Amino acid sequence: MPKIVDHNNYRQELLEKSLNLFTRKGYSNVNMKEIANEIGVSTGTLYHYFPSKVNILAEMMAWIADKNISDYYRRSKSVESIRDRFDMVTGWIKENGEFYEKTLLLAFDFFRNSNIQQYKEVYTLFSDLYADAWSERMNISRQFARFIFIFLIGLSFHSLAFDERSEFNNQVDFLDELFSPIIVNGSENLEKAAKKIKAFACTELLKKPVSTGTTAVKKDKKNMAKKAMSARKSSYVKKQRNNKR
Repeated sequence: MPKIVDHNNYRQELLEKSLNLFTRKGYSNVNMKEIANEIGVSTGTLYHYFPSKVNILAEMMAWIADKNISDYYRRSKSVESIRDRFDMVTGWIKENGEFYEKTLLLAFDFFRNSNIQQYKEVYTLFSDLYADAWSERMNISRQFARFIFIFLIGLSFHSLAFDERSEFNNQVDFLDELFSPIIVNGSENLEKAAKKIKAFACTELLKKPVSTGTTAVKKDKKNMAKKAMSARKSSYVKKQRNNKR
């Protein structure tokens, strides 16, 4: 009796196996034969499920979003309070830091190798899934949820420059401190939330006012900042020239 294959599950299995190859070598540096060899199937089987390489990439982006959000819903399903959900989300974001960086690299490849309409459709699906999930589970507006999603895109790009995970995690911790009063305390007590936001703004977000010689001190600080920036630029240019030799 022939084996019954769940084609949808098998398609997802092929996408999952292809993910590391795409992120490791880049979309432009692999072909369908190499992908088939990497995941252990024939080229014919691969073409049966995906008519082209860009089709694999498009479906991979949609699969990644669905898989990640499904995991988020599953883990937060039994968490009742907003406070506990918020703590769970920040931990979940840290846990998925490397995953987000890989997804960002795929998104760059997809943008360069697909038409703009196809990219918009996949990106819209991706961002809507995240915005809807966070809005529903965190009791925040959809606009706020979308802002957090966009912040994580920027953070993932920023973190590509660092080998260690600490930079990504430190920024998530800062996001936690910034948004916790709004999301957690705001849902319970707006006055308490306002006090916490004010205290955080004074200590972490705003520069402390200069009390004496304000104009002169500001001018000196501005000049010092310009000199520091100029020195860093000169050091970078010199390093790049030495690397070319």
